Amino acid sequence: MTLPPGADLGRTLERVIAHYQPIVELGTGKVAGFEMLARIPDEAGPARSIGPLVEAIEGDPQHLERLMWRLLTAIKRDVLPLFARFPDFYVSVNVPPAMIGDGKIVEMLTELGLTSCVDRLVCEVTERQALSAAGRAALEAARMARVRIAMDDFGTGNSGLAQLLGLTFDLLKIDRSQVEPLLKDPTADRLVRGIVALASVLRARTVAEGVETAAQAFFLHAAGIDYGQGWFWSRALPPEELARTIERGFGERQRTLLASLHATKLE
Repeated sequence: MTLPPGADLGRTLERVIAHYQPIVELGTGKVAGFEMLARIPDEAGPARSIGPLVEAIEGDPQHLERLMWRLLTAIKRDVLPLFARFPDFYVSVNVPPAMIGDGKIVEMLTELGLTSCVDRLVCEVTERQALSAAGRAALEAARMARVRIAMDDFGTGNSGLAQLLGLTFDLLKIDRSQVEPLLKDPTADRLVRGIVALASVLRARTVAEGVETAAQAFFLHAAGIDYGQGWFWSRALPPEELARTIERGFGERQRTLLASLHATKLE
């Protein structure tokens, strides 16, 4: 998606809406959380990702702050009422490290009255962002403010173990590029198990992104991954579907996976 000639990015941001993709506990099928994904409504079809506009948005601090305010406002409207009804799920949102490090996100959370539920909000930063000087400062600022952090797109930043030492984060999100080859490359399973071991050392939980098939979910659960996210369970959902999704969960699908895993162990 690109802006048509003469289009105003600020006005485009005013149209942004929030959808939420479930993050599922692999052992039970319970909805552990949702990742908020920014979308722009399209009259010709489904709402589209703002991904192609991210570079332009992040290049202008005012646009970036406007977008983050809009997304956090959506969390207050869509999710805050559900926190009281359902005590065991969280919501994550992608946040540039600079906005965490300079306190902007904490200021917004305070203004919106979200500080009381800060332990149920997760800020996602990419692996490359986390390893930068600004990223390291942001992780420290987040720890001081009790803001939870997820390292997103893990496996795409070419980080070494030494670079990760000293970092504090709560969730490690395995990029879909590490999930897709599970059934094709015999070394992929061992790589995923290595990531699980690393996460254990770092005291972080693991989320596998881009899970599209039952076979992938099966392998990930067997490898020790905590949570899965992807079209195998659900696409990103509009806000009105969140409560029903939490209540229903994906238990039946997970029971089938566990039965398959148990049968495999007996062979």
